[in-house]
Amino acid sequence: MNDAYLHLVINHFPIFSMLFGVLILGWGLWKKKDSIQRIAMVLFVLGAITSYIAVETGEGAEEVLEEYATSISHDAIHDHEEAAEIAMWFSLVTGGLSLVGLFGANYNIRYKNVLMGVLLVAALTAVSSLLYTAYEGGKIRHPEAHNTIKVEKSVEDSGTSS
Repeated sequence: MNDAYLHLVINHFPIFSMLFGVLILGWGLWKKKDSIQRIAMVLFVLGAITSYIAVETGEGAEEVLEEYATSISHDAIHDHEEAAEIAMWFSLVTGGLSLVGLFGANYNIRYKNVLMGVLLVAALTAVSSLLYTAYEGGKIRHPEAHNTIKVEKSVEDSGTSS
């Protein structure tokens, strides 16, 4: 098991925890249930922690790729790395707001609804940036999914004969 493997294992956690957190928070706001909102906030904290871990394991994964897969585009790695750092910061802000919300849930804070609205916007921003990061990461090892390779059909493949 190397850093590239660890990165591939961990990098889906922030995306899905934040995505499910947004859906659950929306549901909790719609139903006006604090317990459902708390579940979303816990998922946001988990997403923030795992986004940090994904960035840290990404550094090691980059070294592994540079050593073993010399055909990988360094520009694609750089673009993915830059997007990941931005997504991590959005995730950390969302996680921090969630910690404030979880702490405030034990007390009857005055601006709870404002905090939940800000949290929803922050979480949507984090999810968007995480999805873009995943898109950029896909360009590294899955060029077939991003129209970066050209496939030429031969006369034999097209089914026509001369």
